[in-house]
Amino acid sequence: MDIRTFLQNAPEVVGSLSPSLIGSAVAQAWKPGLSWRHRFLQWIVGSTVSFYATRAIIAFTGWNDFVAQSIAFGIALLAFDATPRIARAVIDTLTSVPGRVADRFLPNKD
Repeated sequence: MDIRTFLQNAPEVVGSLSPSLIGSAVAQAWKPGLSWRHRFLQWIVGSTVSFYATRAIIAFTGWNDFVAQSIAFGIALLAFDATPRIARAVIDTLTSVPGRVADRFLPNKD
């Protein structure tokens, strides 16, 4: 990809990310005490989740971009708050897997 192709596609990329970035910014306005690190992380998580949620909504329902982006805007508002709980659940599940595999396949010593 050369720079000309990148610059020609830039308005489309910015336009597709705008609703998710606005959703993350609104979520940040509700939480005034966030550090810059957490604000940046919220923008990344909110925009990423919203971008892919928009694509998934369009793929599964066939709704137009405006409706899908409106729903994804709401999802971006909630994504940052849900991220720590989801990460904690995934980590707890992954750390319990070796013990569960050992219990299943290795004989118990009585």
